[in-house]
Amino acid sequence: MIMLRTLPTLTRYLIRQFLLGAGLVFALLSLVMFTAEVIDHVRRASGVDEIGLGLIVQFALLKMPSVIEKLWPFVVLFGGMLALTRLSRSNELVVARAAGVSIWQILTPLVLSAAVIGAILITVLNPLAAALTGQYEQLASAKFQGETSRITVSDKTGLWLREVNAEGHQVIHAWSASAQGTSLDNPTFFTFTRNNSFVRRIDAESAELFDRQWRLKNAVVTELDRPRQERETMLVPTRLTVAQIIDSLAPPQSLSFWELPAFIELLEKSGFNALAHRLHWNSLLSLPLMLASMVLLAATFCIRLSVRRGVVGLVFFAGTMAGFAIFFVTDVVEAFGSAGKLPVVLAAWTPAAVTTMTAIAAMFHLEDG
Repeated sequence: MIMLRTLPTLTRYLIRQFLLGAGLVFALLSLVMFTAEVIDHVRRASGVDEIGLGLIVQFALLKMPSVIEKLWPFVVLFGGMLALTRLSRSNELVVARAAGVSIWQILTPLVLSAAVIGAILITVLNPLAAALTGQYEQLASAKFQGETSRITVSDKTGLWLREVNAEGHQVIHAWSASAQGTSLDNPTFFTFTRNNSFVRRIDAESAELFDRQWRLKNAVVTELDRPRQERETMLVPTRLTVAQIIDSLAPPQSLSFWELPAFIELLEKSGFNALAHRLHWNSLLSLPLMLASMVLLAATFCIRLSVRRGVVGLVFFAGTMAGFAIFFVTDVVEAFGSAGKLPVVLAAWTPAAVTTMTAIAAMFHLEDG
């Protein structure tokens, strides 16, 4: 607020109108998404007796920050459209432009405000959303699925996999793995009973996962009160799948913007594919540009609305369709990036860059064309 007081009167007024519009849209979308999450978790909890309404509301609250994080482009788009529509229909923009203020002088504070919102989101609010997402994943896994496995990776201790079964639990340690998570180098398997009593230890040259089994090569088995056994090959049953191992290695959404670079480096040192995490980090970096482009996109629909009275609903419908088109294209491009078909930087930055250039070109056409 102190910074706003130092700005020119018109700039302060424009920013205030934009923030009010974005705040209103944020409140409405939050209410809608919270209701949807509660309904979804009620459906999921229908067959679980120990999950009550209080826990369902807790699930929805923990998941809300990550859900809203994906909707911020819509918040800025619709907030910008609300603010610019009001200013256009009240002829305030006409008066400002008659006084010699160009359209770019009007849009610049709004664009910069959107970029600042994006910077705050990725540096301040994203760590909170990541922490709550991690809590949600742990709680949902325990309540809905039961704790079947736990997978962690550390620069100092390597890769650890813990799997719980009816007989007890099994802990697997390895210093590196393949990028697909299907093979481990120099793994050690520890087997314990349900009472945490030691059963056996297996040291192997390598372990390969296939068809719910670990196939060990050159294994050495150590058990209590028995001589060591050496086996050229050995099969160890498991419930883990390749997808579970990859997905359990701290999903990108559960890591904050500040933690991602170090974790990406750690995954790559451990032999895992960090493509999804690198794509997510670059997508966060592009968020300020994406939000700024949403303001420009809103302006292309609403800046000259005063000469087209009676079509407000049509304009908002067109803006909504444009927003969904951008959302769809972003998902498609990121899917190609996750699959390795596109470079990570290109997949993460293309939607924001293309939207920005398209909106700027449209504004030049409306003003000077």
